[in-house]
Amino acid sequence: MTDYYQKECGRYFERTVGLDPSPILEPFAARLAKGATVVDIGCGSGRDLLWLKQRGFLPFGMERAPDLAALAEKHSGCRVIVADLQGFDFSTIAVDAMLLTGSLVHLERRHLSPLLENLVKGLNPGGLISISMKQGRGTRIDDEGRRFVLWEEEALGRVFADAGLGVVAVRGASSLLETGEAWINFYLKADVPGEVLR
Repeated sequence: MTDYYQKECGRYFERTVGLDPSPILEPFAARLAKGATVVDIGCGSGRDLLWLKQRGFLPFGMERAPDLAALAEKHSGCRVIVADLQGFDFSTIAVDAMLLTGSLVHLERRHLSPLLENLVKGLNPGGLISISMKQGRGTRIDDEGRRFVLWEEEALGRVFADAGLGVVAVRGASSLLETGEAWINFYLKADVPGEVLR
């Protein structure tokens, strides 16, 4: 999907930058210590980076579409690394938390487990990962030709457990774009079996 987000970066930025991410980010932020370092993987418009920075966290972004990364950096005032999360070596960073809001919606199922194992390498001890996925079965192609991989909660829980990630909490959410789509937000910690909260 790199080509879409690069080619349509201006339109995508305008559609998403003004949305209020508080419903998604407040439960995440409540689990972080003041001044925590956070990488927003697939940071898009930089909307969430700015929200986190304004609340005293130390965020930086990662975005694979160079022009979208530049817009995110300008909007948020945060550093944004241009990189593809599937090819990035996360052992080269050390952060307290990782935010992946819709960043994995195009990822093929078979690639999720290896990616999770790579992500954990960049977490400080006790670190938190927040992952938001579209809920459902199979795949869906939208009007712009983007292919989305849909997940059910139980299937995702098994993948996370196999990767050594404990589910601290899971919450349902609606699309910020008011499309009527259902999302699942997971809060995960490495090697910490957590009770599922709602």
